[in-house]
Amino acid sequence: MSVTQARSTLALLVKTALYHWRAAAAASLVVLLLLMLACGAAATATPAARPTLAPAPSSGNQSTPTAMPKATPAPAAPVVNPGKVTWMIQGWGNERFTYNYAVGGGNNFARFMQGFLVATNEKTQLLPGIASKWEISPDAKTWTFTIREGGSFHNGKKITGQDVWWSFMHYWGKDESGSAVERVTQSSAQALARVVETITQPQPNQVSITLKQANAGFPAAYVSEAAANWYGIIPSRPKVHDSVQEEAYDKDPVSSGPFDLVKHTPAEVMAFQRFEDYYYQPKYGLPEDRRPKFQSLDLRVVPEEATRVAAIRSGEADVAPASLATRKQVEAGGGRLVFGPEGIYFRIMLLGCYKPANPCYKKEVRQALDYAINKQTIRDQLYGGPEVMQVKGWAHITPSTIGYAPDLDPWPQDTNKARQLLAQAGYPNGQGFGKLIVNTWVSTAMPFLPESAQVAADFWRKELGLDVEVKVGDEAALKRDTLTTALHGQILWRDNEASLDKSSLYLSSYGSPTHGARMHENPEFFDMVSKTLAVTDPIKRDAAFHELNKRGRDESYELGIGYVNIPWAVGPRVTQWQPYPLAFFPSNVHSITLK
Repeated sequence: MSVTQARSTLALLVKTALYHWRAAAAASLVVLLLLMLACGAAATATPAARPTLAPAPSSGNQSTPTAMPKATPAPAAPVVNPGKVTWMIQGWGNERFTYNYAVGGGNNFARFMQGFLVATNEKTQLLPGIASKWEISPDAKTWTFTIREGGSFHNGKKITGQDVWWSFMHYWGKDESGSAVERVTQSSAQALARVVETITQPQPNQVSITLKQANAGFPAAYVSEAAANWYGIIPSRPKVHDSVQEEAYDKDPVSSGPFDLVKHTPAEVMAFQRFEDYYYQPKYGLPEDRRPKFQSLDLRVVPEEATRVAAIRSGEADVAPASLATRKQVEAGGGRLVFGPEGIYFRIMLLGCYKPANPCYKKEVRQALDYAINKQTIRDQLYGGPEVMQVKGWAHITPSTIGYAPDLDPWPQDTNKARQLLAQAGYPNGQGFGKLIVNTWVSTAMPFLPESAQVAADFWRKELGLDVEVKVGDEAALKRDTLTTALHGQILWRDNEASLDKSSLYLSSYGSPTHGARMHENPEFFDMVSKTLAVTDPIKRDAAFHELNKRGRDESYELGIGYVNIPWAVGPRVTQWQPYPLAFFPSNVHSITLK
C-alpha cells in the first residue's frame, strides 16, 4: 500500500469513528480504533505509529474532550522487590530541578521524580495522568485540564488545581516580577511564554491556558510524559518567581512522580525511594498501577562507557547506556542490550543563515553541505549499522513524529551535485567561503556526537574544498549562544530529543520572528507554521505538518542525518524492561522487574 493510499484509508477510518463518537452511539470506538492503529515497538527498534492527539472539534461552541480509555477491573497491587536498582548515566547537566533552568541531561534524573498532566504508553498514545481529561476550544487557542482527585506530592501535600495553575505560571506566565520570557533560560519555555495570553482556573479543579495563536499540539508537545521536555507538576509556592525560593527548591526538590529524592551528592549520586502515594494507580481512578516494583534506586554519574560496562558485568550496576561495540562484554557477564527506539536525533542547525553576509544565506550552500555528507558512513563506521542508527527522517522529524513520510528521508550523498550547488552560490571548490566552524559537545545521551561532526567535516573538506574547524565546547554555553548572534554563520552539530509532536520546536525555531534561535526570517514560512499549529483534525494535521516539513527540508534550514535507537546495557538482575519509543531518557520504569 502506498503512503497516499494508507493516509486515505486512515482518514476514512478516523472520520467514521468521529461520526459515531459525535452521535454518542459508540463512545469507545475512537479509543478502540486508536489502539488498533498504534503499533508499538515493544521488543525491537522500529518506529511507533503516530496516534491521534485529540478528536476534531465539535460544531458549535462546545470544546471536545479527549477520548478516555475504557474502564477495566482494577489489577492487583504490584509485588515490590525490597532491593535497589543502580542506574548509571553519562551526566545530568547543571542539576537544576525545574525545566526552566535545567541544561544538559536533566531528563536523566527528572523522569524518575516528575509527574505529568498527560501520560503515555508503549504505543505513544496520550492517556490521562494528573489530568483526568482535557478539552480544546473551537479556535484551538484554549486548553482546559480537569485535575483528578487523589495523589500527593512527595511531601504529603495533595495535588490540586492551584498547584497546576502555579506550575504553568512558573513555566510560562507573567507575574509581578515580569514575563517568563525574561527570567527563564530554556528556549522552548521562552518561545511559549511569548504566546501565552492567560493562565486561569475556571473551577477549583480546572486550569486553562489560552495562547495568542492556535496550537492543537499543546498537550503532546508540552505537558505530556511523551514530550521531549519535562514540565512536571510541582507544589505551589508563595511567589511564582523568586530566586531565593528557587535556590531553596534545588536543595530540596519536591515533585509528584514515582520516586522521591532522598539524597543528592552533586556530580555523583541521586538516591531515590519508591513513592507509595504516586497518583498513577487504580486507587485514584487509573486503569493500571504504575508504581515501581522495587523499593529504591541509586542514580550515578559515570561518564566513561568502559566503567559502566564493567559495573554491569560485575553486578555493581543494573542499567546503563552503552554502545553496540560493548554487546559481547555485556552478554559475557549475563546481561543484554535493550534498545529505546527513536530515542534521539541529529539536529544540525545552520545558524544566522537569514543574514545575507553569511555564505549559508544562499540555499545552494545549505543544500551543498547536505548532499556532500555520506550519512551511511556515519551510521556504519561510528554506530555499527542500522540496529543503532537509522538514516531516516529530516532534522527533528523521525518516523513516529506527526507529519513524517518517507519522502522526508535524508538526501543520499551526491558529490557532483554538491559541488555544482556550491559553485552556483559563488564558491567554486570552496574559494572565498572562509572558515566554516562546526560547534558540538560531548552528549549525555547520544554516543559519538563529536566524532560524527568530524566525519561530516572530513566530507566537506574533501568534496567541497572547505576549510572546516570542529570545536567541542560546553553544552550549556553553546545553547545560550544560540539565543544570541554569537554563532551566526556557524553550524551547531547537536543532539535533540525525538518526540511525537514537534509543535514546541516549530513554535520556537520556526514560528517566532523574535526568537533568538530562529532558523529563518521568511514571513511566508512564519505564516505557514502558524496555520499548521492551528489544525485540529487528526488527518488534516498530519498532512499539514508533512507539507511544513517538506518545505523546511527543501530549504535546508537544517540538515537531515537520521536518528539513534538508544542502547541500554541491562544486568542479569533485571528480568524485564522495555523503554518507551521516542525516549532517550529513562522511561517505562514501572515495567522493570527484578530477580
